[in-house]
Amino acid sequence: CLENGTVKVPESFHRVFDLILAGDWQNLSVPVDMGGQGAPAFMGAAAAEYFLAANWALYCYATMGNGTALIIQLFGTEEQKKKYVRKLTAAQWGGTMLLTEPEAGSDVGALTTTAVKNQDGSYSLTGNKIFITNGEFDLVENIIHPVLARIEGDPPGTKGITLFLVPKYFVNEDGSLGDRNDIVCSGVEEKHGIHGSATCSMTLGGKGKCIGYLLGEKCRGMKIMFNMINHARMSTGLQGLCYASAAYLLAVN
Repeated sequence: CLENGTVKVPESFHRVFDLILAGDWQNLSVPVDMGGQGAPAFMGAAAAEYFLAANWALYCYATMGNGTALIIQLFGTEEQKKKYVRKLTAAQWGGTMLLTEPEAGSDVGALTTTAVKNQDGSYSLTGNKIFITNGEFDLVENIIHPVLARIEGDPPGTKGITLFLVPKYFVNEDGSLGDRNDIVCSGVEEKHGIHGSATCSMTLGGKGKCIGYLLGEKCRGMKIMFNMINHARMSTGLQGLCYASAAYLLAVN
């Protein structure tokens, strides 16, 4: 449920989430240099089948940060890698991806979220995103949002889209958490299924103070984000397998 901008997951999720993290199940096939165990992908998929067939929503909270960590590892600065990657693969922090907008669904190039560069090199973002999986939830200390936006003056369409990292809480140089950023959950979708997973509407810069940090090169946002999208597509395929397996076994038994 959504209370004062915070999504509270089912109480039963907390204990099981902690047990998943205690066994490091969430990063079984994540590369060692990213804080994972480095097992082959097929081993990670085999282990995940048990969790996903039982409760996809819960396991997604624990693992979606791996995709966020991946694009930071591939395209981030050394400072960004040090600041974010291992916290994400340890599921101390959550990860998302903010693409879709009310008027920019399949046509992502029509997005209207804007970014204005600040004197310190950061960017001020303003816009609204919808259908954001895990956009807000109370199982982790922080959430790192990769956000597609257009820097003022850049070309229209997908060729002018840039990717930014927008943390829920700012991260200090020593790794501790600072003030809350101006990105908030403004609503949670009512879906036909997977009710335990919060599909959120997110408002950036409602108070004019949403700060994001460039990830990779300008106007390369779509290319960078597709590394995470393709990672998510494989997870979606595994999700279908798990549901089919669970349904079959329930029918047999």
